[in-house]
Amino acid sequence: MAYENYEPVIGLEVHVQLQTDAKIFSSDATAFGADPNTQVDPISLGHPGTLPVLNKKVVEYALRLGLATQCSIASRSVFARKHYFYPDLPKGYQISQYDTPICYDGYVEIFPGEDDETNSTDEQESRRIGLTRIHMEEDAGKSVHDPDEDTTRLDFNRCGVPLLEMVTEPDLRSPRGAYLFLQRLRQLVRYLGISDGNMEEGSLRCDANVSVRPRGREAFGTRTELKNMNSMRHVEQALDYEITRQIAAAERGDSITQQTLLWDAEAKATRPMRSKEEAHDYRYMPDPDLVEVAVDDEMIESVRASLPELPRARRQRFVDEVGLPPYDAGVLTEEQAVADYFEETLQQLYKRTKGGDTDAQAKVVSNFVMTEVMRVLNEQDLSIDELPVGPERLAQLAYLRLQDKVSSNGAQEVFEVMLEEHEKSAGKIADERDLIQVSDPDAIKPVVNEVLGDHPEKVETYLDGKEGLLGFFIGQVMQRFDGSPDPELVRSLLREQLDARRDEVDVEQ
Repeated sequence: MAYENYEPVIGLEVHVQLQTDAKIFSSDATAFGADPNTQVDPISLGHPGTLPVLNKKVVEYALRLGLATQCSIASRSVFARKHYFYPDLPKGYQISQYDTPICYDGYVEIFPGEDDETNSTDEQESRRIGLTRIHMEEDAGKSVHDPDEDTTRLDFNRCGVPLLEMVTEPDLRSPRGAYLFLQRLRQLVRYLGISDGNMEEGSLRCDANVSVRPRGREAFGTRTELKNMNSMRHVEQALDYEITRQIAAAERGDSITQQTLLWDAEAKATRPMRSKEEAHDYRYMPDPDLVEVAVDDEMIESVRASLPELPRARRQRFVDEVGLPPYDAGVLTEEQAVADYFEETLQQLYKRTKGGDTDAQAKVVSNFVMTEVMRVLNEQDLSIDELPVGPERLAQLAYLRLQDKVSSNGAQEVFEVMLEEHEKSAGKIADERDLIQVSDPDAIKPVVNEVLGDHPEKVETYLDGKEGLLGFFIGQVMQRFDGSPDPELVRSLLREQLDARRDEVDVEQ
């Protein structure tokens, strides 16, 4: 059952829930977490005599995603009715797009080399995952099953919530590749401002079609569809399980049944849900209540002009122009808000330094953001906008560190105080806590000589080759000095004095 003897073939169907104030065909609210059946109206419930009206914002968001993924844009696209019967679909059909999607023939690039945090080079091999289509559609309601009471309740709030469905070509060849694709897509929709991409809340939902074939064979095997995966990690785990299952069946000579499977995250296994539907099962037909969607060149160019700098381009600019290492640039551009915070902090620091080594300045700010800032965001579950330390105040602290006015430990202490004392500057906090480093050699030398004079035996041991004692001497100077001496200057002065004593011993001998 060796993986290397078989090639997985994977295609994804991803639903992106859009961040709009109203539903796709009605004015209902779309807020997550509302009480059941409080965000419904006659249109979303499919009452007779009601007519849908397309939300223009949905078209704009579809174009944003299509242009960002290099898709061709259809000048005319059509909504269709997708018929199936389920309790949480009150109309008995879903309004979607079938043979004329609004976006088609695009791609998303993934970078498998960047999956390894130890890979710090900027030469990353990319792989393009083709996109068959991106189309607009409405969401269905939600069935809430209670196994203890053996009941199912229906919440229709989600009916009519706008979705974009992205269908990939069968270009993925590993579960990890699928994970990286979803990670990239999540980042992209957040940058575009069209979705929060939260899989746990259902804003990003993924179904996967997977088959296996002996390596070297061109024909695809029989595929199965995987559902019920509510995290990227679950997608990866479900695909790995199903690929292993299919390979085992192939090795035994068993056939694969084309079917839909549910992923059981607790059991870490798939179980059959139903036989896999084909397009004819849904009896698609053009929706007679909706006109064609017409998109002209002026609208396309208007949306293109509104696109933000996308994450990959921003990452490259941070490397080429700002001077950051590729790893730092990747971490900082993962979230748009964090990248914005970094850039604003750096601009504030530039105003203070008025020149100098801009690469060093960028690295100082990067270190603060990747360590202290992101640590607090994760520990306290904050967004960057909720952080008490804004870009201007962080730039104050970065300037102190850049000028060696405070030590690394001192800077961490100042940052912690800045989180609580919102009105105080970094400099004032450092001064009040006696954290401003003394960088005057004449002030530090007497303490250095005093420490060496008090420990002649250890000095002799050091001179005999046990240079690890240097750390002991540094600690003694730091303790005795009235204030905060620059540790690097202390180290330098100690080495200077100890080398001089070694020279004296050599002369005497």
